[in-house]
Parts: sequence; C-alpha cells; structure tokens
Amino acid sequence: MSVELSFNGPRADLVLDRPDVLNAMDFDVFDGLAQAADEIADRDPRVVVVSGKGRSFSAGIDVGSLGSVSGGPAETIARAQAPFRKIAALAMPTIAVVQGHALGAGLQLALACDLRVMTSDAKVGLLEANYGLIPDLGGSTRLPQIVGTARAKRMIWLAEKITGAEALELGIADLVAEGEEMDAVVAALVEKLAEAPFTPTRSSKRLIDGAPFVTYSDGMDAEAAAQEGCMTAPDFAENMMRGIQKLQARSK
Repeated sequence: MSVELSFNGPRADLVLDRPDVLNAMDFDVFDGLAQAADEIADRDPRVVVVSGKGRSFSAGIDVGSLGSVSGGPAETIARAQAPFRKIAALAMPTIAVVQGHALGAGLQLALACDLRVMTSDAKVGLLEANYGLIPDLGGSTRLPQIVGTARAKRMIWLAEKITGAEALELGIADLVAEGEEMDAVVAALVEKLAEAPFTPTRSSKRLIDGAPFVTYSDGMDAEAAAQEGCMTAPDFAENMMRGIQKLQARSK
C-alpha cells in the first residue's frame, strides 16, 4: 500500500508510504488518500496526523506515472483533487508533519490540513509554474489565505522554494521542531487538540474555513447558529465549569 492509515485512541495517522521516491504521489496515492479520508470520516477520531515515511513528506507528483493515466484533463484533475477536497473537509483538526520536502502536490497536501509542523530545514514550495502548470490541488486557494495575495502570486509565479524556518515566518508553518523533538511536539499538540471541547472545535473550524467566502452579516448569522449548538451540546456545562476552574487557578 502506498498510503497507510492507523488509529490509536483519539488519533488517526495517515502516512504516505513511498519513501524510495520521497513519497512522490501517483494516482495510487491519490486514490489511497481519498479512501483513507472516507474511513477517517466514518471512524471520526478527534485529531488526524498526516505525514510521510522516511526523510520526506512528499516531493510532489510522480511525473513518471502520468503517462499511464487514462482519461482527459478534466477527469484526471478531478481524480487528483478528490483526496485534497476530502481531507480539507474533515470535521476534526488535521496536522501535517513536514520534513525533507513538501513540494507541489506535497505542499498542497500540507495546506489542505489545518496546522503544519515543520523542520526548519524542510524545503517547501509550489513549483508547478516550472512545468507550465498552476497549483490545482488547492494551493492557489489556500496559500493566499495564509500569506496574502501578493506573496502567494510571487511564490507561485516564480516557483519559489523556501525553508521551514521561512515558512514559520510567513505563517505557512505553525510550529518548527527538529529531529527527535518532532514526535514529542506533535504528540503534545495532538493531546491538547484531543482534550479541547468537541463541539466548539469543530464548529469553529467550519466557520473559519468558510470565512473568506461569506459576508460579515452572513458570518455573524453562522456564528449565532453555531454558538446555539455549543450551548445546547451535552458537554456544555462540563466545558463551562472546566473553563471557570482554569480561570480561577490562574488568578491565584
């Protein structure tokens, strides 16, 4: 299998498993990611961690596999996009763990996740312009939401490759961790997210992801509906009490 999926308590691990080609993605990977996303949605863990086996997250699309793909451009693009759409639409928080490379489709997979933890020396970028193409797996939508339109244009037009440290400065990476620290940093982040109140976490994810596409008034209406859901959730009283206790502990 080119994609591995495992569940451990509240955590799901989705791992690209083609280390011999730096986890470059072919259509077996795209199909495997789509199937894994469906299973994750069914199993409904609290947090999903997406990573690559070996020394790279993903070096991008395996161009050697493209000649064997049947169908026209529209069909091919739709098949490639399917897992990215599904991963971005997952209800629970998702974390991409990036080391080595996240180039082209690799960076777009990381951008489909909610948070990204990178090594400082990771190499990341959207390099499609070098091949007469555009990022069509969500990159031209997600990247400007993070870095702004001007910087996104520059990175895409010039096929810029930056480091994980630079990605942190731009907000593409949320945390930087080195070598053996990575597992501990990711585990701590998973633990915090798994312990966060269930309904507010998922409701706010949906609101934040939709924010660029709604008016202020419509956004307020959506917030009101989501807040009502939080206040009527079975664990609301418990969450409120926990928050009060934390506030009281900090004030002592």
